[in-house]
Amino acid sequence: MSELLTMYPAQANSPETSLSGALTAAGTTVNVVDGSVLPDAPNLLTIGADGGSAETVLMTAKNGNALTVVRAQNGTTARAWSAGDVIGRYFTAADQTALQENIKRLNEGKAEKPSSATSGNLAALDASGNLTDSGKKAGDFAANDHTHSGKADKVSGATSGNLAALDASGNLTDSGKKAGDFAANDHTHSGKADKVSGATSGNLAGLDANGNLTDSGKKAGDFAAATHSHAGYAEVLIFSAVAVAASAWASDSTYAAYPYAATVACTGVTANHVPEVVFGITEATGGNFAPVALSGSGTVKIYAATKPTAAITLQSITCVKAV
Repeated sequence: MSELLTMYPAQANSPETSLSGALTAAGTTVNVVDGSVLPDAPNLLTIGADGGSAETVLMTAKNGNALTVVRAQNGTTARAWSAGDVIGRYFTAADQTALQENIKRLNEGKAEKPSSATSGNLAALDASGNLTDSGKKAGDFAANDHTHSGKADKVSGATSGNLAALDASGNLTDSGKKAGDFAANDHTHSGKADKVSGATSGNLAGLDANGNLTDSGKKAGDFAAATHSHAGYAEVLIFSAVAVAASAWASDSTYAAYPYAATVACTGVTANHVPEVVFGITEATGGNFAPVALSGSGTVKIYAATKPTAAITLQSITCVKAV
């Protein structure tokens, strides 16, 4: 059945109010003298019902005496209206059209009763959704409480394609295995690595040129632990093409000659890193930016003598920390 058209609620005695101000032909907000006499939105309203060229509108919202509308409904024409023109909920052509169309759709969507049905037979449906005689009575089917003694219970929630297994009561269960999970009775092991002959216990395995296992001659103790330290080495974090927005700059008292600072996010940086900032050629030669920078938790702070008014791009930030 087709979806039914919207039919808006009627209003007894069709109380009306009037416009409190002018409405242009393109306006969508209608101001009225008393919005309380009108129905709640959404609903159809008619402006100028006391004249010869009324306009039907769809009220989508009502806020006190201010109405939001969609103009020129059901073939009427949007036109300019003046303060004092009446507006109310009347029976409109839109109401008549929706009523007639919905009756038609309901009629078209109903099922036709069967011709020459046998009394007591159950109803069925044909391809068009109309009723037919199924040729079956209720007694032709098993009762809903019938049993199947001697039959195995089927599996609940089984995975399609899995093989069946049996529980201790002889009922079916899902084995969790498909036929493809098992090897054929004539299967081979091509592609498997040959195990090592004469291997030393505890040694790690290696591979030869054919992909077979060999004795590497090494034990796990011959390698560094996952938590080993790197004393004497340095950790270096490098950030390239770092953008600094003009809004990132704020007053800062760290260096008197450079009273503005911008904090740049640098993941992994700590206060123990030593930062080196490479400015673009224009910023590096302009003399406005400090030759030093300070690191913090996930940040590097740069300094300027005067507050930049445009974004800049740092060529790189290199942060070094001894480990």
